[in-house]
Amino acid sequence: MNWIQKCLLSIRSFAASKAGPQPTSPSSSASSTPNSTPAPSTTKPVAASKPSLPPESKPSQWQADPRSERNLATVQPQLQRLGRELLRRLAEEGLTFKVTSGNRTKEEQAALYAQGRTKPGPIVTWTMKSRHIGGRAIDLTLFSGKNPIWESRHYETAGRIGEELGLVWGGRWKKSPDKPHFELPAA
Repeated sequence: MNWIQKCLLSIRSFAASKAGPQPTSPSSSASSTPNSTPAPSTTKPVAASKPSLPPESKPSQWQADPRSERNLATVQPQLQRLGRELLRRLAEEGLTFKVTSGNRTKEEQAALYAQGRTKPGPIVTWTMKSRHIGGRAIDLTLFSGKNPIWESRHYETAGRIGEELGLVWGGRWKKSPDKPHFELPAA
């Protein structure tokens, strides 16, 4: 007996004790059995079904995490749609990817380009003419909880799905592969 059934049985017992003796069959009446107690039920309690939400309150479709949504909001509408679909398909595979970069200004790109060259840190970009400028590219990062994972075979899965959607995947670039990078094809 599950807890819902136990609760229903307790409620019925409580209600019966407050109402006084009840007839035990349709042919008996309260007056014909004044001092009788209700017979134990021989039927099993009906399992309560989960309440269903009205259609308008059910989630209509999968949604990206807030960080991804903020970054997707900065890129072109076509890339927003494709980026969400890519994240949704990756989630179906059990993978947690987030959009960690969207549109960049020329100044932001210049600062990234300086990293590892004239500023401390590893080199993270190889161009000043990134497709991020103008909102035509996104970067996805794989996460395990709150921790980013930079090296994983799952980037290959993301690349395959992104290419199926018609995106250009930076993981295919010969000179400097960029597995987290996805962009719209050249116009």
